[in-house]
This record gives sequence, structure tokens and C-alpha cells, in this order.
Amino acid sequence: MRREWKHTRNVIVADTLGWALHRVGRDAEALTYARRATDTGWRNALFRYHRGAIEQKLGMAEAAGHLREAAAINPYFSPPASRAETSD
Repeated sequence: MRREWKHTRNVIVADTLGWALHRVGRDAEALTYARRATDTGWRNALFRYHRGAIEQKLGMAEAAGHLREAAAINPYFSPPASRAETSD
């Protein structure tokens, strides 16, 4: 994803790279990309969820707001539970 980010700096790549970094435990770095994905003004439930989950892992108060916003954007949004997230 880092190689793709060098060539294609868009919100989808930013979100994907941020989530990949989160999944390997690099949450502080992941938040940089999650913020890029959500700070564009595009209301995307998945991007908000990813940012909220990363913030939650970092113990940030903002997490709850972004997770609620994901549900408000798309009331049918239901992120699948992953083994990594449910084993904590």
C-alpha cells in the first residue's frame, strides 16, 4: 500500500493504508492516513468507522463520535468482527 500511496494519493488509498497499519498494530501512524481519508468532506461510513476504531485503540475520546457518525451516515453499516479485534 505504501507503494500505491506514492503513486495514487487519494482517499481510498489513504483509508486502506491506514487500516492496514492499524491491523499490524501501528495505530499512531495509521491515524495519519485515517485522518486524510476523513478530512476531505466525503461522508463515508467505512472511513469514519476505520478512524474511530484506530482512535479507540489509541484511547482517544474522539473515537466514540466517529463511530457514531459511521452509523449515522449509513444506518445499515455493520462492520464485520475480525479475529484481531475480538481477541483483545
